Amino acid sequence: MFYLILAILLVLFYIFVAPKNVKGTINLILAVFLLVVLVIALILGFLKIMQFSTNFWLGLIMIFIGGWAMRDIHYLDSSPKGK
Repeated sequence: MFYLILAILLVLFYIFVAPKNVKGTINLILAVFLLVVLVIALILGFLKIMQFSTNFWLGLIMIFIGGWAMRDIHYLDSSPKGK
């Protein structure tokens, strides 16, 4: 609760009181913070995906190979070329 109140106070300071040179610094800090949050979310998402069962990965690989085979069949020449 303390950190929530502190965050609200910082946002109000940024909106109403902060001079231009401080706003630039705060913008940079917020950009870095958002980048770090994004990287952490991507890492946690990747780790969650890696916890899927083997059946899921096997099915995904089989779908990929099947799609690849269908693509190859589609691009096959239907008639042999004469000499």
